[in-house]
Amino acid sequence: MISSTGIALLGAIVGAYMFLRALLHFTQDAKEPQAIENAIPFISPILGMATKGADFYGAMRDKYNLPLYTLRMPGSRIYVVNSTALIPVIQRQFRTLSFTAIESKLARDLMGVSKSTDEIISRNNTRDEGYLMTFPKYIHPAVSAGPGLDAMNRRSVEVLAESLDRWARTGPTMIKMFKWVRHELLMATTEGVYGPKNPYRDPAMEEAWHRFEPGVMMFILKLWPRIFAKESFQAREYMGKVWERYFEEGAYKEGSKLIQCRVQINDAFQIPLNQTAKIEVGGSLAILANTFPSTFWMVYHIFSDPVVLEDIRTELFAHVKEVDGVCIIDLADVKGSCPILLSTFKEMFRYNGIGVSARIAMEEHMLDNKYLIKKGSTLLIPSRVQHTTPSVWGEKVDEFSHKRFMRQPGIKQPTPIAFRGFGGGTTLCPGRHFVSTEVLMFSALMALRFDIRPVGGKWLRPTTEKSPLIAAIPIPDWDIDVEICPRDDKKWIVSFSGYDKDMEISAEDIGGTTTNEEH
Repeated sequence: MISSTGIALLGAIVGAYMFLRALLHFTQDAKEPQAIENAIPFISPILGMATKGADFYGAMRDKYNLPLYTLRMPGSRIYVVNSTALIPVIQRQFRTLSFTAIESKLARDLMGVSKSTDEIISRNNTRDEGYLMTFPKYIHPAVSAGPGLDAMNRRSVEVLAESLDRWARTGPTMIKMFKWVRHELLMATTEGVYGPKNPYRDPAMEEAWHRFEPGVMMFILKLWPRIFAKESFQAREYMGKVWERYFEEGAYKEGSKLIQCRVQINDAFQIPLNQTAKIEVGGSLAILANTFPSTFWMVYHIFSDPVVLEDIRTELFAHVKEVDGVCIIDLADVKGSCPILLSTFKEMFRYNGIGVSARIAMEEHMLDNKYLIKKGSTLLIPSRVQHTTPSVWGEKVDEFSHKRFMRQPGIKQPTPIAFRGFGGGTTLCPGRHFVSTEVLMFSALMALRFDIRPVGGKWLRPTTEKSPLIAAIPIPDWDIDVEICPRDDKKWIVSFSGYDKDMEISAEDIGGTTTNEEH
């Protein structure tokens, strides 16, 4: 028999449930996208995200088959986009549906800038004269096809080639693949960006980065990182001091055009160097966070599949000249003339990508004249949804197909808008051409010069369930023990002469969508 206390408790639970159901019903406008996952009002979406992780959005697409839907959570509304056709519509409304509003919060919460710097960065963040809207224009010459990008790529290629020379002379070597790739790409990337006084030459700085990165979400969610992500917080403060010395000593003047442009815009907006140092912690995150897992998965897909490896090697060796036993290759030729390699790279992003493009509604807006978007709500475009839609990619959407992005006679290419490897519109990664070149060149040199064999003889794909949701490409849950073996003892001369056009990576590079016009 139920006690009076039990009856009272049950009544309270039922009452609370009925109250929440009523609250949800009366605060959901009929013109808004349909609200889903309301078995426990305001709580079910949180439980779903927690249990399904990056697969949550795909599961919701398959369960409800809606072009756009609402997730109601305590104090917030999230609208999630499934329909590819809605993406250009959303991207044209870049002031009303703003990404810069999110960027300004990241500067404050993740980088820890001062109140005065936060005010500068946040001011007019949806207007052309604002810091965040101006930023892409400042750095465009450094990250688009031209001498600035070529110089960064050339230095990165030099670092990679020199390092692989050393590994080739070492002979067969046992390594942990992700750890090894992470170090190689960290050094190549930072040398290309920061120049001869690159702070990451100090192992203490590299170690600080590895302690900072796992706590990024704690900063973003403002979960008291000083207490609950103490190592990450201390690492961030340490890196900030290192960057402060780098900028105060003028070391950036010997660095890339990219780092010089970052200083120039901060000078123009009267942001002091000690705050530029804090902002550069975020700059490191932008150039490093997704470079490491991207390279790891690219190497994994190439070497774990003999067909992929043979196709890419055949394509690459067509660009190798051998003179008196010396192999000579200009990686700029590889960048522009290896469609199988580029297709494999894009398929790696399609197959593995978990990035989510986010925007905040600055005012109420009727999207596509159909859906009411409430002011202050968040709009999400999950790449996993776009990358796994059978109507876009075909019946074999769940398979890794390294030639999927190649132009082939009689085969219609998927709409480029559905490929979200680097975001899109105002969330499009400005450094995509620099990062892509690094990943492609490292993968090319590895395929040409080395064999990689997993210890135990069989490739086992690591799970990614523990990967942070902020990542665009998931980090493996465990590393792979492999042996890297030089394929020969020939001398290699590797160069990068330059490349005068952008690779066709995103829809914007191909001309597939409008991103800079508001209606």
